[in-house]
Amino acid sequence: MQLAALIVAGGSGSRMGAGVPKQFLPLGGKPILVHTLRRFLAFDPGLLIVLVLSEDSFNHWQHLGPRHLSEDDLGRISLCPGGESRTQSVFMGLQRLAAQVRDPADCLVAIHDGVRPFATEALIAGTYRQTTPDEGAVACVPVKASLRRQAPYGKSQAVDRSQYLEVQTPQTFVLSQILAAYRQRPHDAFSDDASLFEAQGGRIRICEGSYDNIKITTPEDLFVGERILARQSKLAE
Repeated sequence: MQLAALIVAGGSGSRMGAGVPKQFLPLGGKPILVHTLRRFLAFDPGLLIVLVLSEDSFNHWQHLGPRHLSEDDLGRISLCPGGESRTQSVFMGLQRLAAQVRDPADCLVAIHDGVRPFATEALIAGTYRQTTPDEGAVACVPVKASLRRQAPYGKSQAVDRSQYLEVQTPQTFVLSQILAAYRQRPHDAFSDDASLFEAQGGRIRICEGSYDNIKITTPEDLFVGERILARQSKLAE
């Protein structure tokens, strides 16, 4: 099967309070988004990549991209404008991708957050490997924190955390299957792609994620990301 990746990076980063979209904030001297793209560029030289950005971010990317990626790498990345919500942005990216591949029914697409810069080769490969025509594959990790279920009037009750998983990306599907699901619900609000796929009758297979595979959305996340990057760089020496 042909392999593809859809990198979703249309967020504004309002929680960062930095005045710059979070995907362009520096991590170890390079934009977070560049780290993310390099993971997928290195995974497979034949991988087709669609990058979804808000139209307001196009100029920013055209300035930063050539400073950090080679011409060959940039040539492998197809830019696509996003929509008003994540659901709409993913739908637009999937349509762009379907127009570029040989056969959407013979293509696996890994949908990944642009601000998750630490997806390893093994993690990415695992989601591709476990995807089937009827099942999407989603990276998850066990919940470590204690959990309580909120109830009315300020009450709550403990829940068994062993029954819960923290959902990450990549979330990988047969392109024709996930595109068909999005065509049915293009404007609905879903927190992730697996939820939409499941709502349309699809099944989800769980893949082993990584606690390093964080989503950087707050200043605290960025601090943790710097520590992860430093540790990984040291191990690679």
